[in-house]
Amino acid sequence: MPGYETWSFHSEKETRVETKGEADDDSTGVDRMDEMLEALRPEFGLNSEDPPTKEVEEFFKLLQVSEEPLHEHTKVSLLAFVTRLLAIKSKYFFSNKCFNDLVQLIGDVLPQPHKLPNDMYQCKRMTKALGMGYEKIDMCPDGCILFCDDHVDEKKCLNCGKGIYV
Repeated sequence: MPGYETWSFHSEKETRVETKGEADDDSTGVDRMDEMLEALRPEFGLNSEDPPTKEVEEFFKLLQVSEEPLHEHTKVSLLAFVTRLLAIKSKYFFSNKCFNDLVQLIGDVLPQPHKLPNDMYQCKRMTKALGMGYEKIDMCPDGCILFCDDHVDEKKCLNCGKGIYV
């Protein structure tokens, strides 16, 4: 089915059939940030004649950042770089200090002048308008249960007996 997204983290096998003229976005190196931001447009009611709300102003700032290159020798946008960096932080469980040190290192090797934020705080502030908040939920070290809802006060896994903070 065209446009179907394979859920590889749910044990679904990749069985993609490419239709005529369709290019795989991952292989072309094209970031689709502009498509995602355009999809948000109706959410903010941007067609109204009313003065812009705070959310709309943040959205337009985000649009501006999405088109702004990280530095003059790249086509990678500042927003695309920061969101990918935050995704890596989340995927590999970097501490904020580790993230800040990594951003400092990248900033030191990028050609000047560059627009890379200095730290985690500035990166999160930049992406706040995307509305991608999160809630940290503890889980059993073996992945048996999540310590939320009815189990939020539990200190040990009800299945294997291991503690939350092993």
